[in-house]
Amino acid sequence: MSSPTSTRNKASPKCSDWCTTLFGPKILTKPKTTGVPTASALKGKKLVALYFSASWCPPCKAFSPKLIEFYNSFKDDLEVIFVSSDRDDASFNGYFEKMPWLALIPGYSSQEARDRQAKLADMFQIRGIPSVIILDAKTGYFITDNARMEVMQATNESARTALLQSWLEKEAVPIERAVLGTGGGGEGNLLYQIIMFFMRRPAYMLGLYYFGKRFLKYLERLGSEDDDADGVGVEREL
Repeated sequence: MSSPTSTRNKASPKCSDWCTTLFGPKILTKPKTTGVPTASALKGKKLVALYFSASWCPPCKAFSPKLIEFYNSFKDDLEVIFVSSDRDDASFNGYFEKMPWLALIPGYSSQEARDRQAKLADMFQIRGIPSVIILDAKTGYFITDNARMEVMQATNESARTALLQSWLEKEAVPIERAVLGTGGGGEGNLLYQIIMFFMRRPAYMLGLYYFGKRFLKYLERLGSEDDDADGVGVEREL
């Protein structure tokens, strides 16, 4: 299959910088190994998907085959990194060995790994699993946190190709500027712009609050007058 064309800005921090910072110097390619250099494992990829999942999670087990199918279609462009919430080797290894992609060194294995995984979960505001975050592989910039739903909705090859292309074409933003919980985007996101407009102008927030209260009182008064008018009409009919 031919690869969709990326319009991603080529200017970058290098993967050797951002991916090592986020994922550590080594990443796993298969269970029961010590890992390979993270930057080399991601070399040549255009997108990175962080897959927060666990063997004990029924929705994860239902979603994993769909993600595997998607990944197998586009693995030249896309790399998936399994971020496991498993608590022991047997659970982690048994689940990871069924996956065709990479894995973060699991959090239970050391304090350093636990801290790194907690930092990722906090950074992307992970509140439940399964969850899939898409990043630009060259810069580490954020693209979307709605990938799980998007993958589930892409039920045929043309839809999957269109989805990958949409990720490649979407503006990637530094993680600190990402608008999480809305499917992605940053300062170009309309909702983000509206929120930030008012947050940067406290006086406008107070004015909005004041006029909002006045408008609600007006509606209450209008409703009361309508009720009174209805009552008078009933009396006259009687």
